[in-house]
Amino acid sequence: YDSPMKFEPLDPAWVAAWSEALGTFDNTEEQVMAAAAANGIGLPDPNPFVPEDLSLREPSAEPVPLPVRLQENRRPPISYVFHRQDTFFKQPKAFATFFIRSPFICQDAASYVKVDLWSSIVEEALAEYSYDAEVAGANYSLGVSFGGLLLVFAGFHDKLDVLIKAVTNKMRSLSPVPENLYQIAMDAFGDQLRNAAFHSRPISQCGLRVSDLLNRGISFPIEQSYKAWGEITRESLDCVFSNIFRECHVEAMVLGNTSTQDADRLAEILVESLGLDRPLAALPTQAEAALPPGKTVWSLDSTDKDDPNNAVLMRVQLQRGVREEALLSVLCKVLNAKFFDSLRTQQQLGYIVAMGATVGMSFSYIVAQVQTEYPADYVKSRIDDFFEKHFAWVEDTLSEEELQTCVAGVLAELRTRPKNLHEEHSRYSRAFLHRTYDFRHRANLVEFLEAGLSLEDLRSYVRDDVLPAPRLYVQVKKALDRADKPLPQDTAAEIQPDPPDLRRWSGLTDAAIADFAQHTQWAAISGLID
Repeated sequence: YDSPMKFEPLDPAWVAAWSEALGTFDNTEEQVMAAAAANGIGLPDPNPFVPEDLSLREPSAEPVPLPVRLQENRRPPISYVFHRQDTFFKQPKAFATFFIRSPFICQDAASYVKVDLWSSIVEEALAEYSYDAEVAGANYSLGVSFGGLLLVFAGFHDKLDVLIKAVTNKMRSLSPVPENLYQIAMDAFGDQLRNAAFHSRPISQCGLRVSDLLNRGISFPIEQSYKAWGEITRESLDCVFSNIFRECHVEAMVLGNTSTQDADRLAEILVESLGLDRPLAALPTQAEAALPPGKTVWSLDSTDKDDPNNAVLMRVQLQRGVREEALLSVLCKVLNAKFFDSLRTQQQLGYIVAMGATVGMSFSYIVAQVQTEYPADYVKSRIDDFFEKHFAWVEDTLSEEELQTCVAGVLAELRTRPKNLHEEHSRYSRAFLHRTYDFRHRANLVEFLEAGLSLEDLRSYVRDDVLPAPRLYVQVKKALDRADKPLPQDTAAEIQPDPPDLRRWSGLTDAAIADFAQHTQWAAISGLID
């Protein structure tokens, strides 16, 4: 590559030291090593994560296609262990996830931020293992997720126990928190929070506001987290480990080249390494709010004073279930390309234009989002116009051929096999974290669609479920003192006035938002411990 290079002779002292260490060819290994040590030369310490056993576990007499809960010899606080032995990838690898629920994590924003920051410090302290782990094909992660502490270990099954011990021992040893690690993690964490609080894209701000409004026991608004970060001291982190693990509930999932005995052993190692002995009597509450009936528009100012864009995010809240999710997937397959073509390609409302479906703890949603330089109210009217016309098109014009093409597309996606253990785990994570443990949900969707879906099935779903469903529009308006993009000509007549029952909220402190949080129905995930 024509890079500049310089060739120099080796330092004679180096050559002499190497020759002396090597000695004569008939020296024993011990003599060579002793001579090398005398000259300050030595081999690096052995990599503790390099596997020695690459054999595959004997398959069970009856292969288990999905994770199952192991019932025997369960030891609180880790009484939930799910396991599936791999029979498809046939590699000597394993994937273990431990989700830790503790009342301390989400008791307030200060505790939440302390745990998140402490997790970053632990990962910084584990840097000494990162190279060895990477070379050996192992990896780990630790962090706050879904209102709890998520520990993930992946690599060759032979040394997964060694990896768990290394990480958990480091977790226990960080009290007091070293000053240098504290400063590194504190600075990086502060940058992350500042960017989220003051430099997020408007469409990302919409998503954060929706999550804050609808979810309880998951996280805290970014403003509260940023304020809490500013009040943290190094000394306040010294008791984080004991506060998390004094009382907690742990659930585990182990996949890959492991037997049920292996899964039990990994769970026991975690319990012993962290010193867990006091289970929870009840789990912390986690719930999702039911939207008020009708349409609600929530307008907010952007927190990024330099961004020239507005954003609109619409959510239609629907019930969850196999039937509902299957029909929703097909409906979005029918409409999402048309949504992009209409609002992005034809109307050119903005570069970020998307429509799809998502699933929460207790509800499903149609999601439509646009980031734009046009006025937010105008873009909202374009979103409404699209759905009004296309729901009517589904009712009157959608053909059987196009419907079945979309059904086939959804089925093809659902039937796709995972490419690795990480991807397989991701398919189970929602059921695992939401505590439904319905690991067969994907197969149930396939069976529902394979049984046949008619035009009338989809049309009745739109009529009976989608059209009456509550809608929330979150509109983030730019703070930059610059005029919005002028409306296209001859569009004023297309903008319909607000219906009389339209509900409007404004800002973060609107009393109607607090009233909604207090009086709405909250659908909680299962808190049962058995």
